[in-house]
Amino acid sequence: MKRLRRFHKSEDGAVMVVAALSLVAFLSVASLVTDMGLKYHQKSKLQSALDAAALAAVRYMPDEQTAKTVALEYVEKNGFTTDTVVVEFPSDEIVRVSDSRKGKTVFASLFKTDSVNINAKAAARFVDKNMAIDFEYLMFHGDDSQFNLNGHYNVGGSVFGNGNVYANGGGSTITGTVFSAKTADYNQYSVTVNRLESNMKTQAMPDFDETIMAVVPTVTRGMFEKTYTPLNKHNIYLNLYPAGATINSNISINGNTYCAGTLSTGYFSDVLIIYGDLYVEGDFNPQCPVYVKGDMYCGGNLTTTWDKSFTVGGNLYVGGNSTFQGNTQIYGNYFYTGGNLVRGSNYSLLCDCETYAGGNITLSGPTTFNGPVYCRGIFDKQGSVSMNTKGNMYIYDTLKLQSGGSTVNGSIYVWGENATDENPATDISGPFTLVGDLYNRKCELLLSGQGNYDIKGVVYSGGSLSTNQGSSGITLSGCMIAEDDIKIGGSTHTYNEAGATLSIYSRKGDITLYSQQGGFDLWGIIYAPKGDIALASGDFDIHGSIIGDTITCNPGGLNMSYNDRELPYSKSVKAAVLIE
Repeated sequence: MKRLRRFHKSEDGAVMVVAALSLVAFLSVASLVTDMGLKYHQKSKLQSALDAAALAAVRYMPDEQTAKTVALEYVEKNGFTTDTVVVEFPSDEIVRVSDSRKGKTVFASLFKTDSVNINAKAAARFVDKNMAIDFEYLMFHGDDSQFNLNGHYNVGGSVFGNGNVYANGGGSTITGTVFSAKTADYNQYSVTVNRLESNMKTQAMPDFDETIMAVVPTVTRGMFEKTYTPLNKHNIYLNLYPAGATINSNISINGNTYCAGTLSTGYFSDVLIIYGDLYVEGDFNPQCPVYVKGDMYCGGNLTTTWDKSFTVGGNLYVGGNSTFQGNTQIYGNYFYTGGNLVRGSNYSLLCDCETYAGGNITLSGPTTFNGPVYCRGIFDKQGSVSMNTKGNMYIYDTLKLQSGGSTVNGSIYVWGENATDENPATDISGPFTLVGDLYNRKCELLLSGQGNYDIKGVVYSGGSLSTNQGSSGITLSGCMIAEDDIKIGGSTHTYNEAGATLSIYSRKGDITLYSQQGGFDLWGIIYAPKGDIALASGDFDIHGSIIGDTITCNPGGLNMSYNDRELPYSKSVKAAVLIE
């Protein structure tokens, strides 16, 4: 026993040593775990700062100096100094922001390690982002009121309602599940439903607004104004008519011509030919065919006579109104008239240049614009005459295209300065072909009358958007967007074969679809987050979703399925993304 007691006393010191060594090991592990976590936290904050800096800076490329300034500002906004930050530009589309700095430690300082190295980098560029919108329900009723599915339908997917959902229709089918935040039920004698789910969690209205509105063109007031430099009269020095003149006989002038007053021709004159420039201080009233090889300036009004041709080989600048009553051709870079442009009778007008009217444009004869058109007043194509335009159209007041056929190989922008609820800002009758976008800033956009409409781009209205019962059909390859109500009806065939995934969107109003003749085919979604979507009479084939605050469903025939193909046309948007 004495030996055992002596052995026990001899081990007292060893326990102390083991305990001390264990403490050292524990502190080492604690240092490692805590400081590694702290390092990760500091690097995460730095990485977030660099990500934000790169995404903000790339928006200013290729201006590298501004991009660098913005990048450093965003690093500072996120709580870091910029002494060690490096901003690089691998290309004129990419911004890279990197940093290497010392991070703080806690326990590691006990072992004479006061800091750790923290490295991070981020790079960003702009890419074309596809507007793909995938939604799990073919029909979504956002309001908590009862959702009644009436009429005849075949829904090849699921349905959701935040209120009671009741399916009732003759010979109808829902192949998916009917989900309801309250009760889900159906008429067992007339509807076949795969499954019912009641008392589900309510779901908020999906917000696609930012993605959808990215396809709407940005239009400003300044886009409708242009300035032109007219012909300089100091360059006109031959064939002077200091007080005005009347030319009564067939005449050909080999040089520039200047007239200080009004210039007229006799009615029986065979032709007036000027092989140079023509400068007229006052009005020009030719009553015979006119050909000007060079530029022409008319300080007053220009009026040609019925059935008499008029041709300008260069630029044409008219200070007042321009009225053409015979075949007219204008070449050069621009045609400017400070007042109204009137194309009278059934004779043709060819503007092989940019055209600008400070007043109204009224066309009652076939017209071709081989360049952009600017109209500060009302643009009115009357009767059944044709119009072809190879550039954009900028209409500051209102636009009316009557029947006869209009083709625009560009976009149409209507500001609607004096439009009212009773006077549509845009009223277009078919046949109508538009390669670009159709933008209507306010009030109603109306597609009226007979004839097909083939629109390749986005149709946007800052007010309402509607088609009347005379419309023969709409082939839409883009999106149809309105701030207020959308009404599509008559013998309308709306077909989105190659458009963006959104097809019809009312931001604040209702959508009413009624097709009394023919079919209604659509690939994409119908979206009214603050209004009602009403399916009235007619047959509908919808490959996508119907998403509304409320849905009034009473179609003559509705077939719904998920969008089963990749759309060949996609309105993409530029988005800044991280690539490192």
